[in-house]
Amino acid sequence: MVKLDVVKTAFSGFGVIGRNPLAILVWALFVGVVGVLPAFALFGGIFNTVTELIAAEQRGVEPTPEMVMPMLGSIFALLPVLMLSGLVVRVVLTGAVFRAVLFPKDSGWFYLRLGARELWLALLLIVVGVVAFAVVMVIMAFAVPLMFIVGPDADPMVQSILVRFMMLPLYGVLLFLFVRFCLAFPMTFAESRFRLVESWTMTGGNGWRILLVLLLLLALVIVAEIILGVLILATIAAIIGAGALKGDWSEERIVAFFSQDPSVWMQSLLPWIVGGAVIASILTVLMAVIFTAPWAEAYRQLRGSSDSVA
Repeated sequence: MVKLDVVKTAFSGFGVIGRNPLAILVWALFVGVVGVLPAFALFGGIFNTVTELIAAEQRGVEPTPEMVMPMLGSIFALLPVLMLSGLVVRVVLTGAVFRAVLFPKDSGWFYLRLGARELWLALLLIVVGVVAFAVVMVIMAFAVPLMFIVGPDADPMVQSILVRFMMLPLYGVLLFLFVRFCLAFPMTFAESRFRLVESWTMTGGNGWRILLVLLLLLALVIVAEIILGVLILATIAAIIGAGALKGDWSEERIVAFFSQDPSVWMQSLLPWIVGGAVIASILTVLMAVIFTAPWAEAYRQLRGSSDSVA
């Protein structure tokens, strides 16, 4: 039986990043265009309505439901678009990472495709989403009675801790199921057909190793959050040190700034919003690669292939 290399698997995402730096930037651009721009369209409709409400309040006019209807209309109109674009981004990006690990020579279009493999991934994702919803309902069915057992008058913090403690066996079952079915996605992608229960067979005998991979990934997240927090604080300190934020930044000034016509302060904040969207797209891709590549690498190893999967 093939034994999973835990360290190589857990850090395989960094290998993908190191081998394909240009692809990472292209993936970030893809996420920004397909995933972020539709969200901006939604926020634009909401922003216009909020602008009208603020202007009406400044004129002393009481807001009416008719003023809010355009915002609700834009939300209901764009929500299906956002759901579809989110599914496309997730499926195509996951497929690109899987392809970079399993089929490294198939690098055309920076591994980005929307073909049969991605469609099978989408189907599996939808099925898993439905199952996950059912699981959440089961968890709620357990959690609500437990809250009454703990006592409705108990301190909310104590209540939350006790409920989570009593649900540890259920969490253990969910973790076990994740370990046994975690290879369904790379298996479905590599074989271009629906695969779910087959992951149970492939992960047999490597459950503890897969669990160690998951724990290492969680540790990487904690380290990444610490590093990112330090970088943000250092950037703020550098900006303050350079004098960019000198002046009166009292509560009155902040209120006065946002009391202007929304188009004025929105124009001032637009470069920061765009810059934040770019950074968020890059970070999203980096984290997606770090978390997605290990499962493709695990599948590659357990299939016994040293280069690619047929």
